[in-house]
Amino acid sequence: MFPKSNFVLPPLLEANQLHEILKEKNFDQNYRVIEAFFSDKFHQNFDQEHVPKAIYFDALHGADSNDYIPKNIPSVEKFEEYVGFLGISNEHHVIIYDRSENGFLVSGRAWYLFKMFGHEKVSILNGGLSFWKKSKFDLTNDLFSPTKTKFKANYNKNMIRNFEDIQNNIKTKEMVLIDSRESESFNKVHPEKGIKEHIPNSVNIPYSSLFDLENALLKNPSELKKLFENNDVDLNRPMIISCMFGVRSCTTAFAAHLSGAKSFSLYPGSWNEYHQKIKE
Repeated sequence: MFPKSNFVLPPLLEANQLHEILKEKNFDQNYRVIEAFFSDKFHQNFDQEHVPKAIYFDALHGADSNDYIPKNIPSVEKFEEYVGFLGISNEHHVIIYDRSENGFLVSGRAWYLFKMFGHEKVSILNGGLSFWKKSKFDLTNDLFSPTKTKFKANYNKNMIRNFEDIQNNIKTKEMVLIDSRESESFNKVHPEKGIKEHIPNSVNIPYSSLFDLENALLKNPSELKKLFENNDVDLNRPMIISCMFGVRSCTTAFAAHLSGAKSFSLYPGSWNEYHQKIKE
């Protein structure tokens, strides 16, 4: 048996770094690469080509979704069962990528799930599959099926907020509210009420502003930190991050993490739930 790796990967992993890691003799023992998407119906794209050693990961598996929260999070038990079934243990460092334009749309949510369930050894591949292909690195249609194992979660309930938490925070202003929707959605004015369609006291940091649009990669940590500071976000204060459906906001949480944020949480219902419930 090969020895376990003592090298800790950074949260943001570059394509050339993964390319080298895949060459390690003890890769299977130390790492798992997952391609994240919502639902299993896009598995055929994965089957045609994917990063070597990758496993398909449904980021909505086991989620108890509803009209308020169409992209909800799974229970602890369902997440443990699913991750273990995929052959991912607590000992593996998980490397996530997806097929979106910048490689973060679903990867961010998958990263958040692993972090929320107590798995610290997790990274996102910068640029996702798109930049991997631009870099001319290998693709395969070989399916890697590791043996089913056991994964034990350590759920951090403080990383999730609900509608009541938002209502309370509007009054107390204890935590910074960040909305990751694009500016046109954030600043949209309700045609009848004449008020802007976002949660009161929210700060708008659009999802698109997290990326260097020239190379379709996430901005570096110093640029991301400046982005938060330019929007008067104190990274030492706890924050609640939302968007439309609680997906893009996960990448904003990842950016905050890279920038040195001390405490962040996700509002899975986001504006979709909030605007429905305030009408009730």
